[in-house]
Amino acid sequence: MECSQALIARAAAGDAVATAELIAAVWPDAYRLAWSILKDRSAAEDAAQEGCARAWCAMTQLRRPERFPVWFYRIVVNESRRLLRARPREPVAELVAYSESGALAQRLDVRAAIDSLDSQLRLAVLLRYYFELNSSEIARVVGASPVTVRWRLMLAHRRLRSLLEEYASSSPSPTHNDERYGDESVATS
Repeated sequence: MECSQALIARAAAGDAVATAELIAAVWPDAYRLAWSILKDRSAAEDAAQEGCARAWCAMTQLRRPERFPVWFYRIVVNESRRLLRARPREPVAELVAYSESGALAQRLDVRAAIDSLDSQLRLAVLLRYYFELNSSEIARVVGASPVTVRWRLMLAHRRLRSLLEEYASSSPSPTHNDERYGDESVATS
């Protein structure tokens, strides 16, 4: 989130133009965060929009403008969780990804591994590595202690390592035709 402290301070002081600029600047992060929780484009748009609206209405109540990102992410996470609780439960489909590109397959494996984590572990990983929050900031966003956040990150790292090792050992090596070398099938790894 690239917002100047001056813009945040002006918005917190009640400047409607600054608030509009700030909300426009944070919209992409709000959507990405909501989508990472909800995994549904329409629901993520709804959660992000509602999060932005709630932030707009409560902006003058922000006591510490330097903590705006954490405050804002918490609003979006809470709204996303509310929508998640409201929708009917569906079975999780297993993601099987195969690609001619080893790098793409590896990226899909990492994404699939993150998606397969428990929601609390997944949220901790996303806030840490995608939104670059530290454990204290994540704790404020999710309503847990920093120790609990660090524990969740440690569990997530262990689970991800295990899942990625499983993916690596079970997926075939991608191949392609490479006429330059006269081989019909050359491993790309």
